[in-house]
Amino acid sequence: MSLRNAWYIACTSSALKRRTRAVTLFSTPLVLWRDASGVAHAFEDRCPHRSAPLSQGFVKDGCLVCPYHGWSFGDDGKCTHIPALGTDGAIPASARTRTYPVMEQQGYVWVWPGEAEPTVQPFQFPHLDESGWLTFRMSTRFESSVEACLENFLDCPHTATVHRGWFRNPDTREVEATVRRHADGVDVTFADEPITDSLVSRLLYPKGLPLRHTDRFIMPNVSRVDYEFGPRHHYIITSHAVPITDSQTQVFTVITFRHGNIGWLMRLMFEPMSRRIIQQDVDILKKHGDNVRRLGSERQTHLETDLVGSHMQLLRRRAERGDSTPLEESSKTVRIRF
Repeated sequence: MSLRNAWYIACTSSALKRRTRAVTLFSTPLVLWRDASGVAHAFEDRCPHRSAPLSQGFVKDGCLVCPYHGWSFGDDGKCTHIPALGTDGAIPASARTRTYPVMEQQGYVWVWPGEAEPTVQPFQFPHLDESGWLTFRMSTRFESSVEACLENFLDCPHTATVHRGWFRNPDTREVEATVRRHADGVDVTFADEPITDSLVSRLLYPKGLPLRHTDRFIMPNVSRVDYEFGPRHHYIITSHAVPITDSQTQVFTVITFRHGNIGWLMRLMFEPMSRRIIQQDVDILKKHGDNVRRLGSERQTHLETDLVGSHMQLLRRRAERGDSTPLEESSKTVRIRF
C-alpha cells in the first residue's frame, strides 16, 4: 500500500448537503457533491476546459455544472453537456475530470485518494451509536503533520506539562508499558497505572476501580486511547488524522463512552473538557510545527519513552515505499514516568 491507498474522511455526511463542498487531501483540491439521488461523489476540483474550480459551481439535474462555461459532468466524471456546442455538438473524449471512490459510513463521507482500487472498507469507529454508549464528535484543524498529531495523541509524558491540572499532573511513580509493534500498527498497554489527581480524574473516573489503559496506533492514520474501569465504565478516544498538506491536518475525533447509569450527566462535563484539552494540543503543535518549519527536524532526540513514534514512522515509511516484505513483530517493556 501507499499512504494514499486508504480511505480518508473528507467531511461529515451532514456537512455535505445539496451544494458543492471543497476539500483538500494530500495537497490535492477536491470537490464533493451529491447527485439527484443524494449519492456523494468526489472529483478533482478542476474543469478540464479552462481549469475553473468546480467547487464554485452548482448541481443541476443530477450533474455538476462548471461556474465558468456551464459544462456539465455526470457522476462518472464525463462531460454530458457543453452549452457552446448546442444540442448536436460532439463532446470530446478529453472532456472529463478525475473521479475518486467515495463511501458514506458512520456519518462521514470517505474518499480514496490513491491510484489503486479500494480493497478494504473504511475504518470503523468503535461503539459509535451503539446502544449503551454515548458519543460526541469533534473536527479540529492542526497546523502540523499527520505523524506529529498522532504521536501527540499517543504521547503520555506531554500530558503532565501541556494539560497540567486538566488531564494529568506530574507523577514520579514508575509505570510499566509494554509496546507491541505488528504489521498494522502499535499497541501499548500500561500495567498498574496510578491515577494522578486532575480535573478529569476527579470528575470522570469512578472511585475505587482499577484503571486499564491502552494506546493504539492503527495504520495508516488512526489513534485510539482506551481508559477502562471494569465492565460499566469505559472511555474511548479515537482520532482519524487526514493530511491536507504536509504541514496541515484535519482530525476527526469520536469519543465514545459509558459511565454506568449517569453517562448523560458525565457528557455535560466530558465534552467541554475534551474540547479544551484538544485546543491545548492545537496550540502546542502549532508551536512545534512552526519551529520545525523554521529549523528542521533533523536534530530531534528520540527516547525509548517515546513509545509509539519510531514504530509509527517505520510503518508509514514502508507504506510510502510500497514495501510489502514481512515485518518482524516486536515487543518491549519500558519503564516510564508521567
